[in-house]
Amino acid sequence: MPSLDLRAPYLLTGAVFAYFAAAFLLPTEPASAFFVYAGVLPLLLMAWPSAKLTRNLDAAAVCALGLIVYSGASVLWGINNNHRALRFALDSAACFGFILALIKVFTNPFARRRALDVMIIAGCVNAVIAISWFFLHPVEDPRLHGYGISQHPILGAMVIAVPYLAALGRGLAQPALRTAHLLAAALLASFILMTESRGPMLAATLATVFLCAAGPWRWRALLVFAGIATAWAMLPASMHDHQEAVLVARGASHRIDIWSFTVHSILDRPLFGHGLAANLQFGEFTFPHDVYLSLLFYGGVGGLALFAAMIGLIARHLWRSPHDVEWLILIALFLNLLVGGLTDLGQITKGPGALWLILWLPVGLVLGRDAATGAPRQV
Repeated sequence: MPSLDLRAPYLLTGAVFAYFAAAFLLPTEPASAFFVYAGVLPLLLMAWPSAKLTRNLDAAAVCALGLIVYSGASVLWGINNNHRALRFALDSAACFGFILALIKVFTNPFARRRALDVMIIAGCVNAVIAISWFFLHPVEDPRLHGYGISQHPILGAMVIAVPYLAALGRGLAQPALRTAHLLAAALLASFILMTESRGPMLAATLATVFLCAAGPWRWRALLVFAGIATAWAMLPASMHDHQEAVLVARGASHRIDIWSFTVHSILDRPLFGHGLAANLQFGEFTFPHDVYLSLLFYGGVGGLALFAAMIGLIARHLWRSPHDVEWLILIALFLNLLVGGLTDLGQITKGPGALWLILWLPVGLVLGRDAATGAPRQV
């Protein structure tokens, strides 16, 4: 197979952007996954000989790729329910290729900027479709169920938080298109609130506070908070009462019981876990609903250790890199992951889907930013 020089046509970059857009714009995750399996991965394989993608990787990149390999390999020693081992191993291989593609693409600062542009625009379209459908076709469930990759209320809120935080960071920091970015952030924040998903709401709130407090735009941040408070105060009292009743009535949503059962299951196989293809088998719940317990359940101490090492090395990269707008947005994205993951998330190397945007997109942005040499660090 002839090698393909990516520097001129930027085909791989276009394929990656097409997947980001399709994830938000197409109605199902399998439909958007087509752009990965028919676009990103074939182009990556064609480029491999000339691009030398696995050479000169730093410790953080090696750790991230090692975590994916370890996760996929866990099917070899794990409990493989329903003969799912091959599918999860292939999902991990696709995730491995996706990260390599992101590192290659995001070495270019222009590509990093445009990737966030695609996310903001496509995320806003997704939110408009979902919110419009919510009001035009009311159902008994008061929670907003999104569209495409945002269909699940919890995962959808965490996915939409990615373009929300990018839009908010841009709106606070940059004069150009500031109003448009802040309006986009308001639309995306409305989506998150309407899902009534408490963990993602907490994660987005903490990331919002960080963005507003960490940069040299505190007066603008005060205006943002004043606008949110005013909009909230203007809502009818019945809506406030409904929100409070719903949030209280859901209680812990079985999370305490799920986590307790997961801990006991982890103790059965603490070192290497139950394997990526295992089911938790706790009533109707099949996964731990916590990213840290999931790492222990599926991959044992080794899986959690690799994840912690990856996050630690990425934190070191962020600490040493220029403290610009992109830096602030990246930290906010990791807050969304690390805090939101406390109440949900399962296998981290599933095929194309929500985790690729919640977890692996921020990882790829940091690794690509760090791999760039001599390029301006801006967003």
